[in-house]
Amino acid sequence: MTDDLIERLSADLAPTPPRALERWLWLAVAIGLIGSILMGPLVLDLMVGRPFGGAWGSSMFWSKLAYTIGLGALGLVAVPVLSRPDRLLRWPLLAAGALVLLALVAGTWDWMQSDWAMPVLMGGTALACPWLIILTAAPLLGVLLSAMRRFAPASPMLAGLAAGLLAGGFGAAAYAFYCGETSMMFMAVWYSLGIALTALIGAIIGRFALRW
Repeated sequence: MTDDLIERLSADLAPTPPRALERWLWLAVAIGLIGSILMGPLVLDLMVGRPFGGAWGSSMFWSKLAYTIGLGALGLVAVPVLSRPDRLLRWPLLAAGALVLLALVAGTWDWMQSDWAMPVLMGGTALACPWLIILTAAPLLGVLLSAMRRFAPASPMLAGLAAGLLAGGFGAAAYAFYCGETSMMFMAVWYSLGIALTALIGAIIGRFALRW
């Protein structure tokens, strides 16, 4: 009886194509990135008044881009592994924490050289920066979490955290094109906060939305 039931349940099953999970995730990332990039001209420029290329060409612009893409890339490494039911991978998340710490150390040194001047820390957009990063990252995070609902992660919270890190990092990179701040300390504190809050949102949503 049991064997007959198993045979009937499995009769119409087809094998999963190789690397189907990765292909589905890459598609979600590509679609989500397009959404996050479009947030720039549609929201940051037209609605918020942040013109494209606020700090274009400065050394700090390239530092912000390298920092944010680095954090997003660590999330990109973690998401496919953490989306599986039999795998846990923590080193990219630990590496992201170490990268943030390194940025804070470099930023503190830069701030100290400026005699602890508050404009170096706060710039002119500190209170808006983290929230605009979350807003810019939202399309990518939403598409990515929707795609990950097809999978069965061993830890839904960690998978959501990795998705938030990915979205926050690349969302912050897109935002950097519209940010005119040129302080290392500003980047280390406010960009990191925006990315961390996006990762936290991903973890909270993932805890419930990615359960299986």
